[in-house]
Amino acid sequence: MDLPEGLGVVAHGPALLAQAPDIAAGLRCVWARPEGLLLPVVVQARGVHADAASRQTFGADPGPDAVDLVGSAVRVVARVGDREVELDATHGTASAGEDDFTTEAAYWVAGVPDDGLLHLTVAWPEAGLPETTTALALEGLHDLDARVVRLLT
Repeated sequence: MDLPEGLGVVAHGPALLAQAPDIAAGLRCVWARPEGLLLPVVVQARGVHADAASRQTFGADPGPDAVDLVGSAVRVVARVGDREVELDATHGTASAGEDDFTTEAAYWVAGVPDDGLLHLTVAWPEAGLPETTTALALEGLHDLDARVVRLLT
């Protein structure tokens, strides 16, 4: 998917989306554009949760230099108004060590909520992250087209 041009406008700062012992998911921020919202989500795990996340991300026997992703098993669902959609990562990275795991992926939500509310549900039960829904009140959604920072004009 091609993302819209420009950097967007920060509509919400960092937020913890889901947490259990030794695994957590967080939102770096919400980038708003007239066309929609970009959501950079990070998941970190350690111990047995890191091992489970690594196996699901890199495959059953990744070896020490694994870089090819099998796919993201993190489930992210967005609800904007009465519309709910499961999101696919637009791009991402993952890394794993002996006892830790980190993945970061960006998710795109088409459209901007009229009421400024975005509900995100995040889950990765296979790695120990329970399904958790977080309501975010987005700010500064007015006049986005004029406020988006353009890189190339």
